[in-house]
Amino acid sequence: MIETGQPTPLDLTEDDINFMLSAISDGVSPAAVAGLDQDNLEALYALGHRLYSSGQYKDAETAFRALCLYDYHDTRFWMGLGASLQAQEKLAMAAEVYAMAGLSTSLSDPSPFYYAALCQLKLGQFDSADATLEAIESMGTPGNSQDESFQKKAANLRSVIKEKLSVPQQDQSDSK
Repeated sequence: MIETGQPTPLDLTEDDINFMLSAISDGVSPAAVAGLDQDNLEALYALGHRLYSSGQYKDAETAFRALCLYDYHDTRFWMGLGASLQAQEKLAMAAEVYAMAGLSTSLSDPSPFYYAALCQLKLGQFDSADATLEAIESMGTPGNSQDESFQKKAANLRSVIKEKLSVPQQDQSDSK
């Protein structure tokens, strides 16, 4: 048979499709339905991480997108996708993806929301960033130094935002 480089269509029956949809609705990850095990996901994660670390953000984005589809419960995959998008200046999308990362932790980890707020700030969305940073105050585990570090960073950024918003902007014509 001659290889054409074209994807081969899957011969799925209606029963196959119904089985997959039923498994996913019962909480089975799409990766497990597709026959991918944890080792496969870890290998793809390592690839995404290497691509990101070497500045190949678009390729890293592709790897992390696949991972998010295969296992939407793993926060690392969402964080990798968010970082890849942020590095490409796709800030609005990165902020949304970081929020998905936060949701995957059941709102217990403040770090994804901190990074979402940084994207919002860079976009000039000061009110949204302030609300995101405020929410971080109630997240995390008391006594967890990493969570407390993000809470402190968030509080510091909030005070900078409040200071910036409270200072009246000087009119350009006043400086002449």
